Amino acid sequence: MRYIAIFLLLANIAYFAWLYYQPYQTVELSRVESRDLLNSGLVLVSEYNEQLAEITPICEMISSFATVDEARSFIAEVADTEYSAQLRLTGESLPSLYRLFLPPSESREEATRVLDSLSEALSLAEIEIESYPVTRGLLANAIALGVYEDMDIAIQTGEQLIGIGYSPEIEEIPRSSGDIGVILRATNRSRTETAPWLELTVDRPNLTRQENLCETIAQGAQFP
Repeated sequence: MRYIAIFLLLANIAYFAWLYYQPYQTVELSRVESRDLLNSGLVLVSEYNEQLAEITPICEMISSFATVDEARSFIAEVADTEYSAQLRLTGESLPSLYRLFLPPSESREEATRVLDSLSEALSLAEIEIESYPVTRGLLANAIALGVYEDMDIAIQTGEQLIGIGYSPEIEEIPRSSGDIGVILRATNRSRTETAPWLELTVDRPNLTRQENLCETIAQGAQFP
């Protein structure tokens, strides 16, 4: 036992001596480079909501139009902006009316000459048709030739005008028991507060706006 104890003591002395004479080694800790979360594909919730707002269509119901003609004029002006629009009639669908007219002239003076010539031709042909100039809207400077409940009567009247050398057109006017409105579609909420929207409504202070989901509006829409 004594020899074993002496052996273990000598072994420990030799081990500590070996450690003492070994050269000192330093260990360099590598610095972990920071990563930019925004550049790694991660997006903040606030930024995501902003991006979602940019691509989510916003629909508004524009109502209080007095006639379908006024609504159609509004839609025609919208076509020149960043919005899109469609006519919507609420309530129960009613039979359409049919407007007979001569296409618009280039000026009011030209429209007056056409009307005078038409009146003379109708008188010579002994045809009684109400005729008058249209002064505003999409058909400004056109010659209105009456609005008919029966499309067949509108067609027959048009054929009489063709017989004396004119080329009338027929336009369908949809009707319903409810309001006349327009669905206005924009790509984000802020666009309905921009200059184009203000220009569209400056001469229409009576219009009302109601925002809704595009899908909800479309489900109840009637598109003639």
